[in-house]
Amino acid sequence: MSLTGFTGFTLQFRDLPAVRHVARRLHNFPDCDMGPGRKYKFHLPRQRIRISEILYSGKRTTVYLGRCKNGTEVVLKFTDTENILAEAGAYDVMADIQGTAVPYIYGVLHGKDRKGGKMSCLVMERFGTPLEREFCTLTKQDKAKILDKLVAVHHAGLHHMDFAERNVLVEGDDYRIIDFESAEEHEPSCSWTYKFIDHVDDDDVDNESAFVDCYVVKLWAEQMEFWDHGRIRLCRAIFAPKSDKLPSQSVVDAMETFIGLNMKTVYYFEDTEKITIRYFEEVQRRLKSGQSLEELQEQRDWITYLIHKQWHEERNEEFEPIPSMDFKHRRPVPKAPVSSGSEDSL
Repeated sequence: MSLTGFTGFTLQFRDLPAVRHVARRLHNFPDCDMGPGRKYKFHLPRQRIRISEILYSGKRTTVYLGRCKNGTEVVLKFTDTENILAEAGAYDVMADIQGTAVPYIYGVLHGKDRKGGKMSCLVMERFGTPLEREFCTLTKQDKAKILDKLVAVHHAGLHHMDFAERNVLVEGDDYRIIDFESAEEHEPSCSWTYKFIDHVDDDDVDNESAFVDCYVVKLWAEQMEFWDHGRIRLCRAIFAPKSDKLPSQSVVDAMETFIGLNMKTVYYFEDTEKITIRYFEEVQRRLKSGQSLEELQEQRDWITYLIHKQWHEERNEEFEPIPSMDFKHRRPVPKAPVSSGSEDSL
């Protein structure tokens, strides 16, 4: 395609705030004419696309939200033309998993900047928002979904090379992996056949098994803590062996609390670990006594306070909790007494 005289699409940027972004360099901004190239087929009819929002803005890259004339929302990624074509090529390799593991790609549009140079953008489906939580804090099932999509990318023949939370989109309970401009060919072909979603109850995995024969996938599964190896993660930082005295990981995550309440105490790691374990043992005891998780969540601060108070009394230490956790004058009425002989009242 010649870029001169061909105007297959017009991108309207009129409603955007007057801030610097990549598309401002386009010829005829804010009504910019662009057209598809010959290398990759474009899957939208020629039309005017209204650009309504900046989803991401960096030094080299800006990502926009656009709306087609039929109401379909699309995402337009502007960056260096070389990188746009490299990423389009990666998505072309992944044609069979577009719309499931990665976004559906409509194609690449080309235009001119004010100096006559080429500017390009990748146009893809609108899907969700970037993941804002660390992988390791997700539920086991959500980790499985993301890892299975990473495996699908590997089976399509690519290493992502920049896999991270910022490059995973979430919408409801589904995910997509994005940003493939640095992707490399997977050589040899990935032979991973372990399906994570079918193994959410696994604590461990056989490293010698032929089903888990991909170092990169295995590494990410370990970093995401998909297998707990018989341990439970408390308050994001402390690992303890699984036992009947501790609740499940999902309950632990729902009852996460702050450890280290006394204004006059420096809590060393050993102390923090012991208080944390005692707190979750109390949560488990209350669950077994018949309290619901919802009730315990309402009483979370109160239980935390009591466990700390008990800990310091056993050590004959004055307990002066931080103001936000001082229950001396605002005592609730929990339904179950704290364990180890202390009363559930002051």
